[in-house]
Amino acid sequence: MCLICIDLAKNVLSAKEARRALGEMRVKLDKQHVAEVEAKIAEAEKPKP
Repeated sequence: MCLICIDLAKNVLSAKEARRALGEMRVKLDKQHVAEVEAKIAEAEKPKP
């Protein structure tokens, strides 16, 4: 897991902050993990009931 994933799981990062961080880290991560992080961010953006 990368720092973005860890901080999203802990609710330390907002989805907006995670997207910005992913933009900075994208070149250092493999494509599969970028897709996983994007899915986690999308899940975090969903409204909570």
